[in-house]
Amino acid sequence: MFVLKHAIIHSFTKEAHTDVIGKVVKKDIVLDTENRALIALAQGINGLIGTTGNSVVYGQFSNDERQGPFPAAFDAYTDNLSDTTAFLSLSHLVMDQLVEQAAKRVLSTGGHILCALYESQGSQFFLVASMKQRGGIQLDENYVPKEIQEIDLNKVQQAARINVNDFAYITHQLAQEEAEIEDDAEAKEALEERIDTTYLCFVSRGRDSQASDYFIYALGCVKGVASGRATKGAIDAVVAFFQSKPALKGFSYKAKEAVIKYLEKQLEDKKPARLDGVCLAAIKNVPEDLAEHIEEIKDFLNDEKYKVPVEFSVNAKGLKEKTRIKSEAASWSIQFERGALGKEEVADVFYDEGAKRLVLNNLPDSLISLVEEEIASRDK
Repeated sequence: MFVLKHAIIHSFTKEAHTDVIGKVVKKDIVLDTENRALIALAQGINGLIGTTGNSVVYGQFSNDERQGPFPAAFDAYTDNLSDTTAFLSLSHLVMDQLVEQAAKRVLSTGGHILCALYESQGSQFFLVASMKQRGGIQLDENYVPKEIQEIDLNKVQQAARINVNDFAYITHQLAQEEAEIEDDAEAKEALEERIDTTYLCFVSRGRDSQASDYFIYALGCVKGVASGRATKGAIDAVVAFFQSKPALKGFSYKAKEAVIKYLEKQLEDKKPARLDGVCLAAIKNVPEDLAEHIEEIKDFLNDEKYKVPVEFSVNAKGLKEKTRIKSEAASWSIQFERGALGKEEVADVFYDEGAKRLVLNNLPDSLISLVEEEIASRDK
């Protein structure tokens, strides 16, 4: 479900290879959110983020004294999401910052700037997008969208999207919890595992290109995903992708092991891992006759849920947690992820240190059925 709550379009002109800003237009009246063309425009741009040929660069607000006024203003705005005046004021600040930063970068160009607040798939998002008015995007003299025939990357120059729900959770709830933790190193480590700093993302076109610097600087952001989260997320996302495809389920284990080997090699060589490399490792054991089922893997890994970045540093600790402990005896064999092992009784693999034994918890229904059937057959 897509619900558009607030939207407005401003504009400024600037020719590339100059530092001269031309006409700046900041509108004072928000657009009608029932306008079907406007809804199609916002929904279309939202849908572009993370699609084929349009990878996403994730990040967060900077905190190094160069971030400018937008992060603090956005934080204040999240307390007044329903306030039209607050939305309008924030959109004007966005324009001021974009114009200021564009003037400092000669390769940047102007365009129409869409600011929108909407709800999609249960989360609220704030979108800023720079567009050229041509082809499928047409606006009237008041910047009201006409019929939208198509949305593609040739019309959308840059786009930044902030997940309002994730931002509020991280900056308020988790920040409060962190403040309450004193010298408990274990609790701090557990809290860090829950903090997802990638509440915003940018459009990135092509293998080596990224969102324009002026767009990132104007919104006071910094690119990057925590290496531990990216490392574990890449492995988890590959498994989830293969498990989501009935034709690929049988290749899930090989795909995971191949990705782990790829990440181990990058770590050993002190090189960053790339999304393309993860995908290639994951699919190398898939037969050619199943090629149609792997076409969406890159989009799946790079989407809002898993957020595997285009490039990331391999985290040794995160990788170790995803590797397996293996052993066998004459009548059994066992293997499990290191991260599943714990000395707490609720751990998936509970180590009872006093009794020197392992206890398996959270058994799948299929295994429970097999065990119970075997026990029942012996009682007959």
